[in-house]
Amino acid sequence: QLLKTASTTMVAKQPPPGATLYVDHANHLTPLTLCYHATASRHLTSGRSDVIPPSTTVEIDSAYCPRSLTFCDAASASSGVFQKDGAGCKDCPVCFSPVSLSIDENTTDEIMGRLVCHYLCGNCQWSSKECGVTSVADKLLEWSTSDDMDAAKEKEAEKQRGIIIAEVSKELELCLQQRIDERNKDGDALFKSITKMWGQREKEEGRRKRMMVGTISTKSGYGSGGQTWSREMLDKSLLEKRKELDSPYTDIKEGSNPATEQIKSDDDADAPAELPNAQQMAAQMTLTTTTPRSRSDLFPLPVAYRTRVSRRCRAELAAGRTGILIKPKLNPLEGDTSLRAGHGQWWKKDSSAVHVVPRVQFCRHGADPTSQKYAALLNVKNPTLNMIRLRFSGPPDPENGSDDAAEPSPLVHLRELENILVDPFTETSVQGHLCSSEVTSSLTPTEFFELDPADDPFLDIGKGQVDDPAEVRNWDAKSALDALGEGSASQMRLVAAQGDTAWVELVLCNSTSGEVSSGDTNNYLAVPIALQIEVGNNSWEASLIKRRDLPKEEQDLVTLNLVTLLR
Repeated sequence: QLLKTASTTMVAKQPPPGATLYVDHANHLTPLTLCYHATASRHLTSGRSDVIPPSTTVEIDSAYCPRSLTFCDAASASSGVFQKDGAGCKDCPVCFSPVSLSIDENTTDEIMGRLVCHYLCGNCQWSSKECGVTSVADKLLEWSTSDDMDAAKEKEAEKQRGIIIAEVSKELELCLQQRIDERNKDGDALFKSITKMWGQREKEEGRRKRMMVGTISTKSGYGSGGQTWSREMLDKSLLEKRKELDSPYTDIKEGSNPATEQIKSDDDADAPAELPNAQQMAAQMTLTTTTPRSRSDLFPLPVAYRTRVSRRCRAELAAGRTGILIKPKLNPLEGDTSLRAGHGQWWKKDSSAVHVVPRVQFCRHGADPTSQKYAALLNVKNPTLNMIRLRFSGPPDPENGSDDAAEPSPLVHLRELENILVDPFTETSVQGHLCSSEVTSSLTPTEFFELDPADDPFLDIGKGQVDDPAEVRNWDAKSALDALGEGSASQMRLVAAQGDTAWVELVLCNSTSGEVSSGDTNNYLAVPIALQIEVGNNSWEASLIKRRDLPKEEQDLVTLNLVTLLR
């Protein structure tokens, strides 16, 4: 019982004590790991696909098989050329496990030959012999090995056997495609007849309008010579065509109950057939137009290819720029160490924000529910190989402010606070409420501080771990709150800076209006702040942002909006 309770406690997701999210150009709250920074752009772009409106456009560049890693371009993926004649890896239609090619000796059917190639599932032992998908592999007997063979002949025999196995596998794939085409023959004929009938109706309707005739006589075999067209005639003709299909929906006789009748198989009319389940039927309907009635109607399932997409920023496209955020390579193995060159180069272009934008993280915090005061310690780290000069400040004033005090800041919409994604890896989402605008309006900017280029942790192995500054180790939220006097305003200050990392203290006073219960552990206080980074003067060169034409003594600042969640 104790082990069961402990395991349940470990599986349950615990809400984080706090988090820091970034606001993109469409005002979406996004973790930094899902953000992009377009080249020389002054704003961020969210890569989330569950936001409305989306911040990016998605284009399919290529597709690849997740099992064999064979790939093709976007045109071949959309046209289906990459799986022509049933080529590609297959899955078992019964248990959906991978199947393999098997060449076995034939002892039942003399017409098929001595060796038969078929698909075999190693999990449930399903074989494509059940659905008639086989090919003859008797040519392998001509190149069998013997004890009196020398090394050269044995090598040649092995080469020829490989060629024969490749040909036999192609014949097996072609047999599968032929069997699928035979199964879809009636359905394709019905579809063609319907399209042909509607084409004739469209021509007759156009002729009737030109001749201004009130009614029209049908010229096809769906009605008599002088009978006019009607919806009833169309429904009747469709029903007649549907009855011609070999389907369980049309084989049921009138007055019978299909749930109680025993469906017979085509091979053995005396023994009851093993009926496929709903999942197997749904998988087969992606290949055929008729519903499978027995296990013998199940064909091997092709493995679905996965797409590799490129993303573009909508704001950059609207401004007339390319806005490419991420673009993959055609070969999914590009960048792998199995290749001779290009190790680690997985993308043609990767503008992920984690490589450029300073990473602001939540360290620890404390709260006084009675006085509605919060104190938090934030950590900011430089991910680039260049120096960055920056500061923290309150949120920027909206350009079109609202006179209604109940309206939130346009930087954070109420719909964004209903479901806030704080951890994309564990898919943890929380709810939040916005703090009052009077609290953030009194936040004064901190002093400018510099972050050194990022330290490579692999170069510091064996040199000893560097501890945090004493101001950070001794920081306590209670002491920060006690230091505030009555009537004090919210404030931000730099606690310490060391190398590529700095720590900033955030203290809020009278942060909420009391509408949300303090006992709700899943409802966070959303505090909008801003990160102002200087561009130029050797600062933030990795962003490739050009300094504006400003006086030399004036700083060019790029403002990135953040939201800190406190509980």
